[in-house]
Amino acid sequence: MNKRLIIMFAAVVFSLTMMADTKQTVKIDGTTVDKTVERLTFDGDKVVLTFTDHSTQTEDMELVSIDFFYSGTGISQVKTDEMSGKHIYNLNGQYLGTGLEGRAKGVYVVDGKKVVVK
Repeated sequence: MNKRLIIMFAAVVFSLTMMADTKQTVKIDGTTVDKTVERLTFDGDKVVLTFTDHSTQTEDMELVSIDFFYSGTGISQVKTDEMSGKHIYNLNGQYLGTGLEGRAKGVYVVDGKKVVVK
C-alpha cells in the first residue's frame, strides 16, 4: 500500500512538472529506459507507462522508479525602461511629475502600467 501511495504521488508530481523545464529518468527493474513517460495508469499492482512515442509498457509497481530533475527557471536579468521623461501618476490618477528617481516607496502608474518603487 505504501508503494502505491508513492507511485500515485509521483504521478501527481509528474503531471505538475510537465509545466516546468524537467528531465526524467525512468528505470524498470534497475534498467534505464530511454523514453519519456507521458502518462501513468494503474491496474491493481501493475502500472501502465505510456510514453511520448505512444508505446506502452505494463510492469509491477515495485519494479518502476521515475526520477525528476528540475532545471531552475527564473528571472536572470530585469530589463528596465528609461522612466526619466515619462509622466508619473499615483493610483488615484493624480499627476506627480516626471521620472521615478527620488520617489518614495510605493506603486505608481507610468504609461498606463503599474510600477513598483522599492
